[in-house]
Amino acid sequence: MTRNRLLMIAAAAVLVAAVVALIVVRRGGGDEAGAEANPTATVTLASVRSQAVQDVVSIYGVVQADPAGAMTIAAPKAVIVSRVLVRAGETVGAGQGLVEVANAPGAELAYKQAADAVTFGQTDMARVQRLYDERLAASDQLTAARKTLSDAQAALTAQQKQGAGRALQTIAAPHAGVVTSVTGAPGDHVAQDAPLLVLARAGAATAKLGMEPAAGHVTPGQAVTIRPVFGGPPIASRVSMVGRAADQATKTLDVIAPLNGAVLPIGAAVQGDVVTGTHSGLLVPRASVVFDETGPHVFTVAGGKAHRVFVKVGLDRGEDIEILGAIPAGASVAVEGAYELQDGMPVKVRGK
Repeated sequence: MTRNRLLMIAAAAVLVAAVVALIVVRRGGGDEAGAEANPTATVTLASVRSQAVQDVVSIYGVVQADPAGAMTIAAPKAVIVSRVLVRAGETVGAGQGLVEVANAPGAELAYKQAADAVTFGQTDMARVQRLYDERLAASDQLTAARKTLSDAQAALTAQQKQGAGRALQTIAAPHAGVVTSVTGAPGDHVAQDAPLLVLARAGAATAKLGMEPAAGHVTPGQAVTIRPVFGGPPIASRVSMVGRAADQATKTLDVIAPLNGAVLPIGAAVQGDVVTGTHSGLLVPRASVVFDETGPHVFTVAGGKAHRVFVKVGLDRGEDIEILGAIPAGASVAVEGAYELQDGMPVKVRGK
């Protein structure tokens, strides 16, 4: 075999090898392109459940002292406020000092007049009694003197019960509770029976919620869950009162619900979820609902592919959420991996 013939055979072999390599590369590239063109997502599934769903109206408000358990602490007589010993929002015990007051000039004068009237009555009574014993005064004069003295003593006793005759008087809490407001300040001249502060009994608080007139049909007796806006355990209660006149400032109707002994700060913001009825609804795991710019939707899985179904959302229970749309009960929806899906994408169920 000549040298030229050997070179030709070698060149032909190299050419054949190159062609085979090119075919292999093209086939491999085609497989990768096909894989990229038809990606498969791995998902977990859950069934759409049909069950009774509560109709809930959510309204907002604040904690207030129950008017039935609140007491206005008033000035027992005309006084000058010397010191205020508590602040609004403070919890106090029975017998704890609230306000220290001094007698106002008018109250001091009234006490002096009452004391002078007793002294005069005692002197006059002794004089009339002596005259009566000497038969120089009639029995009706003695009776009148006794009544005058009795009236003067009663007036003085009333003054003393109000704290008159003492330079300073400390007004104490008649029971344990929370100070909801303080109106007196040091140096104030306060008339008799004028308010100094308001004390609410401990645990006697209510949620005052503001409901828009068109929010829903809320009536007394309906179940309501009170939730502190800034965190805390929910409080089960029932609506005790629904106002029929809108508040002039907020244009809302008052909805009142007791806190049933739960302790929340007066003025704390709360949310009330009122159950107004029930209806049959469809529930899915909240993670199965995709929220994006196209609108809320779920992906049903059938025949190995994902199918997008647009829905409206209803009651949000946290882990579960109510949906409304063209989807039957019992349908399978993607949960884990739902946000990676596109309409018509092939899917693989995890674990299968």
